[in-house]
Amino acid sequence: MARTLRTLLDVRRHPLGPRVYVAGLRVHECWAGLAATLVVAAGRATDRSGPAALDGAILLVAAWMMLKDWPDFFPSRRDTYSWRVGFHRRDVEVVPVRRDER
Repeated sequence: MARTLRTLLDVRRHPLGPRVYVAGLRVHECWAGLAATLVVAAGRATDRSGPAALDGAILLVAAWMMLKDWPDFFPSRRDTYSWRVGFHRRDVEVVPVRRDER
């Protein structure tokens, strides 16, 4: 059982932050937030939603996930920002300067 779960859900280390894989596919937080928003919207449309407070909390977390990870919506910007608990930020490259080059 544990071995099956490990192949289904995998978290890997990466220089820009942890990477989550479900069934071998990389899951970006922005897409998970979008999926959660669509699930709540579908539940509301079919009158199968949960309590309003729960739906509101899910939508709040989903919005936060989409906003903090928005560059990953675009393939050209994907994986260019470092993971942070708050909003992801682009790492600033430090360029070494020698003392004789001023």
